[in-house]
Amino acid sequence: MRTSGSVPALIATIFIFCAACGCLGAAPLPTGGGITPIDLPEPPAASTLAGALAELDLLGAEGGLNVAGASVHQVLGTGVEIDGQAASWALGLQDGEKVRWLTYGPAGWQEISLPAPLPADEVRIADILSPEDLLRGREDMFRPVMERLGADTVDLALAGGVYSVTIRSDAGIETLSFEADTGEVIV
Repeated sequence: MRTSGSVPALIATIFIFCAACGCLGAAPLPTGGGITPIDLPEPPAASTLAGALAELDLLGAEGGLNVAGASVHQVLGTGVEIDGQAASWALGLQDGEKVRWLTYGPAGWQEISLPAPLPADEVRIADILSPEDLLRGREDMFRPVMERLGADTVDLALAGGVYSVTIRSDAGIETLSFEADTGEVIV
């Protein structure tokens, strides 16, 4: 009887069997269809116009969107809270003869194609009230309208030296206008 050759064959057979059955430390199959939850980073929270513009400056310094030499002619904010935090911002820029539109939201700054004309007057951001200063300073005017219409946020447009603040909901829509540099009501 020759057992010396059959012992290694028997050990090899047991090893192969165990490996095939998963009893040698193979990871168990995941339950629930093999889907593993992945924690994705949360999109950026709402931002003030100043915060969004700081991100644009940083992006330009890193070689991203180049807006050097372009002038702002329109600013739009959607989903703006009374503290000036908006879900998204849009800038209408005049860059030489070219009109450019940039948007800022959860995906950061992006240039979009929008065949919309721009107002003639440049918006000088340094010479106007910030959206948060305007909204906080005139909260006594906005809050009652927002409560009456059941709105949590407003939409904001800045062009030609005028802020237009639109409060909208299923119950209605109302727009209030203000001088961009002083916050005075335009009747």
